[in-house]
Amino acid sequence: MGVVYKAEDTTLERTVALKFLAQHLLNDEEAKERFLREAKAAAALSHPNICTVYEIAEVDGKTFIAMEFVKGDTLEERIAAGPLTLKDALDIGRQVADGLEAAHEENIIHRDIKPANVMVDAKGRAKVMDFGLARLTEASRLTKTNTAMGTVAYMSPEHAQGIEVDTRTDIWALGCVLYEMISGQRPFQGRYDQALLYEIVHEEPAALTGLRTGVPVELEFIVNECLAKDRDDRTATAQEVSRKLRTLAEKLKSGHSTILRTTNLTGAVPATMRGAQTLNPAEALPPDAVVTKRSSQRTLRAVATVATLALLGLAYVHLTEVPPETPEQPVTRFSFAPKGVGRPFISPDGKYVLYNATVDGESSLWLRAIASEFPRRLERTEGVVRAFWSPDSLSIGFGTSTELKRMSIDGGNPITLCELPSTTGQSAFRNGSWSLDGQNIVFASGNQLYEIPARGGQPEPLLKEGALGFEPNFLPADAKSRALVYTTAPGGPTNQRLAILNLESGEHRELGPGDEPVYSRSGHLVYGPSDVGDRGLWALPFSLETLEPNGEAFPIDTGGHWATVSRNGTLAYADQAGLATNERTLVWRNREGGLLETVGQPQSMNQLALSPDGRRVAVRSNEGENMDIWVHDLTRSTNTRLTFEDVSEDQPEWSPSGREIVYRRNNEGPGDSLMRKAADGTGEAIVLVESETRLGNPTWSHDGRYLAYSEINGEALNDIRYVELGTDGTASEPVTFLSTPAHEFQPKLSPDGRFLAYASRESGSYQVYVQPFPDGAGKWQVSVNGGSRPRWSSDGSELFYVDGRFLMVVSVSTEQGFTLGQPQALFESLDLVRVNGSYGVSADGQRIMTVALVATAQDGEEPAPPSIRIVQNWYEEFRDRQQ
Repeated sequence: MGVVYKAEDTTLERTVALKFLAQHLLNDEEAKERFLREAKAAAALSHPNICTVYEIAEVDGKTFIAMEFVKGDTLEERIAAGPLTLKDALDIGRQVADGLEAAHEENIIHRDIKPANVMVDAKGRAKVMDFGLARLTEASRLTKTNTAMGTVAYMSPEHAQGIEVDTRTDIWALGCVLYEMISGQRPFQGRYDQALLYEIVHEEPAALTGLRTGVPVELEFIVNECLAKDRDDRTATAQEVSRKLRTLAEKLKSGHSTILRTTNLTGAVPATMRGAQTLNPAEALPPDAVVTKRSSQRTLRAVATVATLALLGLAYVHLTEVPPETPEQPVTRFSFAPKGVGRPFISPDGKYVLYNATVDGESSLWLRAIASEFPRRLERTEGVVRAFWSPDSLSIGFGTSTELKRMSIDGGNPITLCELPSTTGQSAFRNGSWSLDGQNIVFASGNQLYEIPARGGQPEPLLKEGALGFEPNFLPADAKSRALVYTTAPGGPTNQRLAILNLESGEHRELGPGDEPVYSRSGHLVYGPSDVGDRGLWALPFSLETLEPNGEAFPIDTGGHWATVSRNGTLAYADQAGLATNERTLVWRNREGGLLETVGQPQSMNQLALSPDGRRVAVRSNEGENMDIWVHDLTRSTNTRLTFEDVSEDQPEWSPSGREIVYRRNNEGPGDSLMRKAADGTGEAIVLVESETRLGNPTWSHDGRYLAYSEINGEALNDIRYVELGTDGTASEPVTFLSTPAHEFQPKLSPDGRFLAYASRESGSYQVYVQPFPDGAGKWQVSVNGGSRPRWSSDGSELFYVDGRFLMVVSVSTEQGFTLGQPQALFESLDLVRVNGSYGVSADGQRIMTVALVATAQDGEEPAPPSIRIVQNWYEEFRDRQQ
């Protein structure tokens, strides 16, 4: 097809592969145009199991593709050395299926999946190569009778017959690759193309279980379904193939597999079959195998062969599923610290831990098998708030700020089940729970519980008007009725209570103080303390028969938080002992992140705003029942409370003169207000903007003329608006500066008032942008790999922003229009994660203020990040204490 060179990208200083296509492939202009179109579509694919295409271009009439250089072997080279181990075959097959699923979701068909087009590196990572090339090759090799003559050995029957193909032609080819990895030979052995085509359309390959000992029956069925002649009988999606391979790999690891074991009449086991596992006839078919009118002939033939052998007395086959021994297991515990701050959700079968973490400024879901050290990010879960599992541990539900979604753990596009209902101006997702029969989901939005069919639909409220509910979790099916536990707060956020809701009768009642309850099969409710901000896990003996506590609660872990429990008694939770204190302090760092000095007084605080002269800092404090604004005087090392209302106030910002502070007030009814108050605390606060929805992120122009802010519109997405401030302290009617289908917020006006920086999700992930103010004519993207929380230097020559744990800076010039330099990372700090990216910049731009844990400021080192703890058979540790 051409010549491939190993090359150096001199711009980005990376090794790449350059594939120059053979000229005979490009003689047909129509084929060439189609190839370029499809190759460009393939270049948009981004998946760890697809070789990345960087560029498709033409130089001096020669077309080339610049792509990722993968250091390793082709799968063809590995198979040439002999059949792969079952473990490696299943793992590589799953990875190829995952790559194909990502392409199929974008309506891209490979058409030439074969071992030569799969690269495997030294760590066993597989990458599918050459998307977009197959159709070009096919077009250049069409015979006069319009019969496709590509890589014939892996062609599907419909492809071989010249019938229009769809994604299932790649499923067929994947089946061929699986067959070859396991057996060491191709499924179809014709010596020339016509013979191969005839076999593909009319013949069945030899059974894998007859070619190699120890092949699980399930694997035979998986390959058979991929190689069904009629594509309507074939496995429909690559995602389904991946799921089956993953499930089988777990079975093999646990010893819970179905492998044929043949014994002759004397009871001697043939040498070629020794060590194979015994099976039961009733379990020979996997649970999800369905026999249709057009079932695979090979499957029926394999079953008939086994029956014939038994009837002839030549041999008999024992088919029994032998469960692994389950002796009493000791308490086993381990922990790991994911990048970002993770909230764990263990799967019902206890095999996986799901957690949400903020990496590179974006919150998303990560999945880790208990038996593995390597988590993987679940694509398309950006903006996740909480997640929960389906009862079969194969799917997850999760909430964002606006929607409830579900998806398979094997990937694919999430399905939107509904938009989150708005309750008293809020739409915060507060956890969900899947019913044990898999038919319904109960979730919390705002302060109300809702039920929705698991396939999606209209949410129905479950609680009476005025009742509060969040953190729902279904009780097991052996409870007296359809019931769930949840958290209520009749006395406000500092008085959380455990509660029971009977979904059949509508009855609900309180059980006692506590928060975020989950049921453990040991017969306990595991929960957290009733006061928000406190840490610790407790277990309350609980009867499913009476739906009442039947013993005294006892502590499990004083530093634990956010517990989930699997059916087999594995407890997963966040260990935040290092963050158990809410005491924090203000620190100055240099531009390299080094600690310079501690200033102000320790306090439970975040959301800092540095005054223009750098002598005072306004913060949000969490010390009382409500959030309040405090002012720290750095020269006198004092802190003074600024707001005293019985509502929450936050997000402070200084006026250009430093004499006033604007902040957000969360009203008692729906909506927020932006308030203006003297920084010394004198006088009454003045309402500048009032809304029935959420407001936030106020920013003052340097001349004091404008106040910009973000406001949630009717679709629960932030718009950016501004008001003009009068000399009498009043504000004009709001003017919309930016309103798009994306989510825009965190506006920040430049010192000269000519530009406004903000964060937006218009590209699918949060990035920082700049537009001229107030006309908005033009736009520049500032960040590259994600960003939020922009702040200008005092002279406007630099723009800072947060990218995950990193503080970034970009040089800015406004002399001739608006130009930007390359983003540079200043330093990495957990402070930027703990306080939602809040920071301040000194007037000279050389010092950065952050909010640090007191321990950090004392010893000059970063404390250990929160870890996720896994405790298998957690109750065994407490059994003797409870008798």
